[in-house]
Amino acid sequence: GEETSVKGKIEFFQETEYEATDMEFSLGGLVGAGTYHIHRMPVSEHLEFPCEESTLGTVFDPYNVGEVTSPPPTPGTPDMYAVGDLSGKYGRLDQLSHLDTFHNDSSLMLFGQSSVLGRSVVIFRKHTARWTCATVERGYAPSEARELRAVASFHHPNGYAWGYIRMTQLIHFDGSASDTIIEVNLKHPGEHDRNFTQNHNWAIYVNPVGVDATVKVLHTRCTAAGYLWNPYYTQLADPLNHDLYREECGPDHPLRCYVGDLSGRLGTIDIGGRKRVFSDPNFPLEGTVSAMGKSIVILDKNRGPDKFACANIEPDKDTIKYVNVRRTPKFIVSQFLEDVRRVMGIPEWLLTVDTRRTKILHGGACTQLLVHFKGPEANKLEQDFSRLLSTGRLESPSLYIPGYLYPSNRKSRLSYKLCGADNEKGKLDVHIFHIR
Repeated sequence: GEETSVKGKIEFFQETEYEATDMEFSLGGLVGAGTYHIHRMPVSEHLEFPCEESTLGTVFDPYNVGEVTSPPPTPGTPDMYAVGDLSGKYGRLDQLSHLDTFHNDSSLMLFGQSSVLGRSVVIFRKHTARWTCATVERGYAPSEARELRAVASFHHPNGYAWGYIRMTQLIHFDGSASDTIIEVNLKHPGEHDRNFTQNHNWAIYVNPVGVDATVKVLHTRCTAAGYLWNPYYTQLADPLNHDLYREECGPDHPLRCYVGDLSGRLGTIDIGGRKRVFSDPNFPLEGTVSAMGKSIVILDKNRGPDKFACANIEPDKDTIKYVNVRRTPKFIVSQFLEDVRRVMGIPEWLLTVDTRRTKILHGGACTQLLVHFKGPEANKLEQDFSRLLSTGRLESPSLYIPGYLYPSNRKSRLSYKLCGADNEKGKLDVHIFHIR
């Protein structure tokens, strides 16, 4: 995308969900800026134009205040504006070259379902074009906490949903844990499938799934998942009283829901629509009660009772690596990634490139890429990727998919070459590797 002069940070502080949020702004390079907001979705680093409305969505407005009912910038109190309308609450950025200030906001939350964590801040130019953006992430010292990541990857070629559900949770060294941020990005299988189905209940089930995820008969699909996860035996005294459970469990009382009942406390999800971000106070990723190793089951549309699609909850590693690729006259990064994924047999969300770090080197002869390998098999993906670029060939796909046989004519060769490499020995000119 376009280069930006904006540098700096916005920090959010909230001790508990019952207190207001303090914000500290330290931004420079704002000449030409106009409005700025918090938008609904996080920034995807692999997109060339990551700030677009189609990716980040509209201004975050969980209470449906809307622009029509909001007063002009700054005259009103924070609750009179959409939660994400920062320039409405605190003034536009016109005529400013830098912004160093702080505010106190009683409507902006870092806890609960209206949390801004996992969403994005977007700064606009004066003429309303989106200029720059960044994800609102947790800030913590490694000496105080660590972040856990998990993913339910729906990538079976014969499955009934395509995409992922990603989860992150902060574990403090005193034993406490944060809410879990959940990102849902699902569509129906097929490169050109535009089907859209609504109101799917979703839940954590007690067991992992396998080949049963692709059974064609709806009422026998995902049977290995077992039953809804209820480790604390919620409502055990009267388990068949479903009316009582529906009265007790809901967004206002999430701890009265079964731990596995995601739709009970977060609401339903859609397949084929835009991404969604949720914040869940009862989705543990570690400890004696942990969702890791279990499965997420998506039920049929319109709150139907049958299991529609399922995938296992597994660790979501992030292995990163710099690689230099020799440029051809028609070299395009997106096409390079598509070709690599096809040979390796992996979906796009398990191998991405941070477009912000892409560089042209050696007078245009090479392209340097920062590649992210994600998911439970991230280390193996990195090794297969290195082997593929060094030798130009990968004998077998990188992912084992239960019950699926890859076509015998699967593409196994790649024509791209490493830049500055002795292709017989596979030496890299630049090869930096670490795990985040």
